[in-house]
Amino acid sequence: MASDLTTVAFIYKTNYSQKQVEDLTTRDHVWYTMMPKEGGFVGANFAYTIRSGNPQGIGGTFAGAQTAAETSKGLLFTATRQSKFADIVIDGEAAAASRGDRGAFFDLVTMETDNVLVEFGDALAFDFYRDKSGVRGQRASIAGNVVTLVDANDARNFKEGMTVGASTGADGITGLRAGTTKVAGVDEITGTVTLVNAGAITAFANSDFMFRATEPGTCIEGMEVCTPLTAPVGGDSFRGKDRSTNVTRYAGSRVNDTSTTIEENLGLVATFISRAGRSHNVDQAFLNPVRLWEVVRRQGAKVEYEQGGQFVYGFQYAMIDTPAGRMKVYADPDCPMNRGRVSRAGSQYIKTLEGYPHIWEEDGLPSLRQSSAMAIEARGVSWGNLVQVDPVAQGVIAI
Repeated sequence: MASDLTTVAFIYKTNYSQKQVEDLTTRDHVWYTMMPKEGGFVGANFAYTIRSGNPQGIGGTFAGAQTAAETSKGLLFTATRQSKFADIVIDGEAAAASRGDRGAFFDLVTMETDNVLVEFGDALAFDFYRDKSGVRGQRASIAGNVVTLVDANDARNFKEGMTVGASTGADGITGLRAGTTKVAGVDEITGTVTLVNAGAITAFANSDFMFRATEPGTCIEGMEVCTPLTAPVGGDSFRGKDRSTNVTRYAGSRVNDTSTTIEENLGLVATFISRAGRSHNVDQAFLNPVRLWEVVRRQGAKVEYEQGGQFVYGFQYAMIDTPAGRMKVYADPDCPMNRGRVSRAGSQYIKTLEGYPHIWEEDGLPSLRQSSAMAIEARGVSWGNLVQVDPVAQGVIAI
C-alpha cells in the first residue's frame, strides 16, 4: 500500500514548525544554543565590514595634521553559505502496518524525524567549534576493526551507523583514502571506535584522520577558523582577505601555553582583549566539562546553574575573576578538550538562509514518495555560516 502524502504532510505540518525544529537541534549544545541565528542570507554571499582603525589626521601642528591625514581602516569580508543535509526514509510497509494504530503511525514518523534532527543538531554544534574539515578523530592503532584514537575523548564524535572515511591530512582532503565504512560501536571510556569493515578503507593506517564521509571542506568556518590558535601571518586568506595586517582586530587574541593553568590562561587572554579596548566585553568563556571540573577543583569554586539561550535548558558554569572582569565559564560538551574560548555575548552570530536547519518543503510537501522504492522520504537542510561582527572580542587558549 502506497503512503498517503496528504496524511504524512499533515503530521509534519502539525508537529514540525520551525520552532520545533530549532528546539530539537539545539538541545544539549551550550554555545551553539546561545548563539543568535540571523536569517536573510540571500544572494550569492554576505559581505560585512570590520573596522580596525580611525582616521589619523592628528599632529602637533595644523600642517602636521594635514600631512598625517589618513582614512579609517578596515576590511570587507565576504562569507558564503555552507550547506549540510539530512535525509530520512520511512519504509512503506512499516508505515502501512502501523496505520491501523494512529498513535503507532504518528510515533514512527515522529521518532525518525526527531532523531535525524537531533543528529543534525549534533553535527552543526560540532562544526561550530571547528574548521571546515569535519575531522572527528585520529587513529593511533587498530586491532581487527577496533580503532583506538589518539585522543580518547574524540570517541564521542562518532556515532553508531555513521559512514566514515579517512585521510592522511588533517583537512580530510589531502591524502584521501579510497572507500568508506560504517561505525559499528563506540566506547567513550576506552576511546575506541569499532568499524564494520576497516579493510573497506584502502591503505587505512595509523595517524590517519577520520571524518564523516563527504563532510571535509563543506562545514562552516567555525571558531577554529575565525579565531585560530595560530595567529594569521602574511598570505593569510580568510574570506578573501589577509588578517595579518591587524591580527587582534581581525582574528582575536590567543594564548598558546599549555604549561600554565587553564584559569590563568583564560584570564591572560581576557587581559589581551581588554588591552585592545574591550575590557567591558569579556563576559563568557567555554570549556569542555572535564576541563571546567579541573578548574573548579583547583579553585574550590562553586558550579552554578542557569536557564540559557532562547530555549529552556540549563547550563552549568563557574565564575572566575580576571583583570578584564568577572566571566561565566560554561561547561560545553562540544568544546574540544584542547581548547578554551573567551567571548562577549552578542559579538557573533550564525547567518542563515531560512531555518538553521529546517525541513525542506519548497513544493509544499515536507515528504515525498521515492521513485525506486516503496517508501517515503523527508529532507532537512541548513545553509549558513559564522559571522563575527567584533572579532577583537574573541579569544582562544591551548589546553
